[in-house]
Amino acid sequence: MDILLYVILLLVGFVFLIKGADFFVVSSSSIAHKFNVSPLVIGLTLVAFGTSLPELAVSFAAALSVQPGQTADIAMGNIIGSNIANLTLILGASAVALPIIVKKSMSRKEFPFLIGMTVLIAILGFFFQADAQIVWWEALILLIVFAYYMYLMLTGEKEIPTEEIKVIDMKKAILLLFIGIAGVSIGGTMVTRGAEYIAINGLVTFAGMSITKATTLVGLSVVALGTSLPELVTSVVAAKKGESEIALGNVVGSNVFNTLFIVGLSGIVTPLGLNGDVLIDMIILIAITSVMIIFSISKNKITKVEGWILLTIYIFYITYIIFRALGHF
Repeated sequence: MDILLYVILLLVGFVFLIKGADFFVVSSSSIAHKFNVSPLVIGLTLVAFGTSLPELAVSFAAALSVQPGQTADIAMGNIIGSNIANLTLILGASAVALPIIVKKSMSRKEFPFLIGMTVLIAILGFFFQADAQIVWWEALILLIVFAYYMYLMLTGEKEIPTEEIKVIDMKKAILLLFIGIAGVSIGGTMVTRGAEYIAINGLVTFAGMSITKATTLVGLSVVALGTSLPELVTSVVAAKKGESEIALGNVVGSNVFNTLFIVGLSGIVTPLGLNGDVLIDMIILIAITSVMIIFSISKNKITKVEGWILLTIYIFYITYIIFRALGHF
């Protein structure tokens, strides 16, 4: 009966995360519009950050947990799993809805930066520490790289298509801003606690998994998928509206925020442990990122067929980590 209550806690936590992120984006966009902030800043900072708030809430809550040895797997697994879901499930679903047009300029700046930062976090997590951890000074490197990316993005001479901004009253915007922040904070805590309990008392007890295997599986699958729902909704809706560049920009921006800002901020608070499974998934993420970039630059678009291929990769990945957790790999 207890496990059912924690499943409910997990699901309610996801609702808080998604609605909180939605309130944050609407309110912050209205405030930015009020103060005449450029569409570039609104589109690439507020929207990308807003859809990444669930990942931030879950990873930060895990970093502050009293059991870092267990929640470190959920924290890092959440980020790596979310990035994989973004590049396969979300981009794949968006491309199936409508082929995604890719600007040639992305191959000169965004794509090299995307693959570079993915390789960087793998290097920091694997080669620089004998115990495979992201510690404070490595986290600081990620934050510095993130600041540099933001500088390049905000000073670059390019037009970024953004969704039509829904402007609301300033008092309502401020109220929704605080509600949104509270929502993702509470939701992040609920999701982390629910996922921990399910992993330890469900998978460990009934499936015979180790605690490390169980928490890694939950972080890479259930938690990662749940926290990626805002990106999924935003990208698919944008693709259906014919604004395919928003779909791709949202995914790239979210992965940058996830990898550099969220891991960096969480790693400053406490070392983030990386077990062998997560390190393998980092290599898988590098491969998937490379495949997505090849699809993007081959015809300057991601076709429906390539979208189905990305979706198939995600299905194979989820199947693989389930069998791996069960000890079949």
